Amino acid sequence: MRNLKIIALLLLPLLGCFAQIEDQSVTITHALCTGNTACIPGGPGVPLGVTQTGGNSYTVSFGDQPLLQSSNSLGPTTLNTSLLLNQAAFDMRTTGADFTQVQSVTLSVAIQPANPPGSDPCATASNCVQVATYNQSTDGVANQRIVLKGNGSDLLKYINSSHDLIVAFQASGFGPTTPWSADVSMDMALKARANFP
Repeated sequence: MRNLKIIALLLLPLLGCFAQIEDQSVTITHALCTGNTACIPGGPGVPLGVTQTGGNSYTVSFGDQPLLQSSNSLGPTTLNTSLLLNQAAFDMRTTGADFTQVQSVTLSVAIQPANPPGSDPCATASNCVQVATYNQSTDGVANQRIVLKGNGSDLLKYINSSHDLIVAFQASGFGPTTPWSADVSMDMALKARANFP
């Protein structure tokens, strides 16, 4: 998560000159499997809703950074920041596997952690907000990469008091016929402005 360090470094010039800063493409990537393993079960006719049970969410830890708050006082100024989701993507890491049988994917952010821990945070629909979607019928058949269109949500609203963003995904259709792995990424636009009193 090298981009989290970049976000922190972007704060430094803002503190010195109180100018607006923007980065239209800040990307955070998460591996669904550790190392080179293919941890997601495959098999002919196995629905994605079955293979993702218990493993459809992850947490992005941002740390305690003033820049990643919607509004924050820094000396005589007020810092207003937004972190808008441009898009999300799933990139296949397993040779010979593809996403051609995936019908839809929804990426959501959870308002509260899963209860009990390890369960689906979106089991209660009101606990999650959809932020990006893919639909094969309108977006075309995916192969090695699925691109989810963002709806412009400001992700800062959903970073909790522990400075974490809980991300969850749900999919329909079928996965590869063999065990597989993929990376999921979120491409975001960061904008921060210091307002003088």
